[in-house]
Amino acid sequence: MKVAVFYGGKLTNHLVELKRAARKEKVELLLFSYHRIWFDSVDGVVKLRDGMSKSVRNNREYTIADFDLVFIRTAKMHWQEVGWIADEVERYGKIMVDPVVRRARVSDALKANQVLQMGRNNIPMPKTLYGSRKYLLEKAIEVVGLPMVVKGSGGHRGGSVFKVNNKQELEKVIVELRIAEMKEGRRFLAQEYVENSGDYRVIVLGDKVLGAMKRSRQTEGEFRNNFVLGGKVEVVELSPEIKDLCVKAAKACGLLIAGVDLVFRNDDINSPLFWEVNRGPQFKGFMQATGIDVPREIIKLFKNLIIKK
Repeated sequence: MKVAVFYGGKLTNHLVELKRAARKEKVELLLFSYHRIWFDSVDGVVKLRDGMSKSVRNNREYTIADFDLVFIRTAKMHWQEVGWIADEVERYGKIMVDPVVRRARVSDALKANQVLQMGRNNIPMPKTLYGSRKYLLEKAIEVVGLPMVVKGSGGHRGGSVFKVNNKQELEKVIVELRIAEMKEGRRFLAQEYVENSGDYRVIVLGDKVLGAMKRSRQTEGEFRNNFVLGGKVEVVELSPEIKDLCVKAAKACGLLIAGVDLVFRNDDINSPLFWEVNRGPQFKGFMQATGIDVPREIIKLFKNLIIKK
C-alpha cells in the first residue's frame, strides 16, 4: 500500500509521526511539499518529487498513479496545487482524503461553510452569523446576542478570536478586523458565547469516534480552552448519542479525519452545541490526555479505505 501526504510550510512533528506509524503498519508513505510539484507541456502529467526523505537521494519523481491514496494534510495557500492533485486523483481513480478537498474549493474548507452544512444537517450549534464587518456591526447583537465571540471564517487554532461583551467592544473589534477584510478579502463569524467549565475535542476517523478529551482554560481572564493556549486536557467518555452526532457533524463537513469541538449548555450533557469541525486536527494534547496513538489509527483508516476500494 502506498500513500502520498501533501503539506505546506515546514515538515512538522505530526507529519514525521505519520511516517513512523506507516512503517509500523507496513504502509509506504511519502511526504510531498507543494513546492516540489511540477509539470510541463510535453506530457501534461503532474509530477511529484520526494526531496524530504533521507532514504531518497536521487530525487526520484512520482505521479499520483504511483499511489493508492492521497491525503491532503494541509492546504493553506496552496489550493492551486490541490486542484491539480484532485484532478489527477480523479483521472487515475485513486482515493482522496478528505472528501471536502475533492473540488479544491477554498470555501468548502472554511469554518463558515461548516456552519452552513451543520445547520442544514440539523447539528445543534450556538447561534451564529456570517458576514462582512459592516453586517456584523448591524446584525450580530440582534441575531447572536451578548456576549458573543467574533472570529475569522477560516479558523486559526484559537488565534484571532475575540470575546465581545457590549456594543462598544464590538465596534472596537470591527475596526481591528477592517485591515484583514480589506487586504485579504476575509469575512467573519459572530457566534453566541456559551459559558462553560470546559469544551470537548472529539477525534473522528471515518465512521467512528476514536476518543474524546475535555479542555479547560487555566489562565485567569482567558475564555478559550485550547491546549496550545495552555488549556488543561483530560480524557472523557461521551454517550453513544453524542458520538453519533460527532460522526454526523464530520460527515456533514466532508471530513473523514476530524477534530470535532463541542460544548454543553449549562454543562448539561443533554444539551450539546457544536462549535466547529477541524480538518487535519492537531493531536498532541489529545494523545497526552487519552494515550491513543492517533497517527497509527489514521494509517489504519487509510489501509481500510484502500482494502475496501
